[in-house]
Amino acid sequence: MAANTDILIAGGGPAGCSAALALARLGHRVVLFTRPRRPSVEGLSERVLHALDTGGCRRARAAIGPPVRREASWNDATTAANQEWVVARERLDAALLEDAAAAGVKIVAARILAMAPEGSGWRAETGDGRRWSGRFLVEARGRAAPGRRLRGPPSTALVRHFEQVPARPRTAVAGFAHGWAWYASTGDGTGSLQIVLPSAERLPKRPALPALFDAALAEIVPARDWLGQGRGVGEVAARHAEASRAARPVEDRLIRVGDAALAPDPLSGHGVFEALASARGAAAVVNTLLRRPADGALARAFFEERVRLAFERFARIGRDFYRLEQRWPETPFWHARRRWPDDLPAHAPPSALPAQIATRPVVEDGFVAAREVIVTADQPRGVWQVGGVALVPLLRAVQAGAAAPRQAETALAWLRYRGLLRS
Repeated sequence: MAANTDILIAGGGPAGCSAALALARLGHRVVLFTRPRRPSVEGLSERVLHALDTGGCRRARAAIGPPVRREASWNDATTAANQEWVVARERLDAALLEDAAAAGVKIVAARILAMAPEGSGWRAETGDGRRWSGRFLVEARGRAAPGRRLRGPPSTALVRHFEQVPARPRTAVAGFAHGWAWYASTGDGTGSLQIVLPSAERLPKRPALPALFDAALAEIVPARDWLGQGRGVGEVAARHAEASRAARPVEDRLIRVGDAALAPDPLSGHGVFEALASARGAAAVVNTLLRRPADGALARAFFEERVRLAFERFARIGRDFYRLEQRWPETPFWHARRRWPDDLPAHAPPSALPAQIATRPVVEDGFVAAREVIVTADQPRGVWQVGGVALVPLLRAVQAGAAAPRQAETALAWLRYRGLLRS
């Protein structure tokens, strides 16, 4: 007999856990399926820490240690102007699962054997012989999730762990003629090295991976300092690393989140943050589809536009990073990535188009609703609130001569900066 629930979530990474936690807090019964992943290391920005804090992921936030120095060896220069936070991905995922379980999510640590539509919902069968049914499916199994995808220039990431490396906490990125590499170490004498190379659509066969990794490593001059006398341990893993997105982020009783919806080029550095952000937006979409079906078209349009515009922005951010490296502009790897997806700016200046008021979908109290927003060139989806204050009512009240409340000062500054109010 199948166990019935409201929502099935396939995948227990940052996107799946964040969606599960948000949906459980909205009162839905949630079952999340997960399996242990291979050990890996993530570099996190300060925005990720803020997202974990605001999302109530207390255990996940506590799993992240102090910041480390971030180095970049790019275009024949080395800089160390920034920092990031390094965490073992399996540790982060375990803490996120604990946060989700504390919110009432049922965690099923088992392999999914089958996931298919059934009646007006979905059914799942797991490797431990159990069956599950739900009204809605959240697909959070990353780039490998089922469904057609739109892709940028094909890339393969080769990853290997090292022991006996210099005991120095750091992350570092470097370009070379045929790709780029990212290294991370928490300073405990171990490190992880990821090398991104051009590829065909299919990943290389496993026996070819060590030789391919070693040949690329020999070209990466800064890696000699990163690794010192360290030695590689375990297998070389390979995975798709190109920018890609789902052709259909939302389908009937299904929504894709995290990398399953939108996987940025790793060079853009937005992967985990986008996973958390897309999952929270998706929770409002699912809540609307299940509880306010009359607003379903609005909710689907909201999420599809979000995925499309975010994918375009991240693609252009990645392109701009590739263009900064000018030593090998005509090698196949760099040539393709310096020109994809187009020549439009990643961030249009606010002054490129006059600000205007429009009605657009926003997230309000856990639902997607149509509200008046201010649309600018740099915010094409519109801005509804700043600092918790709705912009359009504030603008109209001030223009009518009303005194603005004290808590609206940040929103007022936003309106002034975009020329909607005089200083």
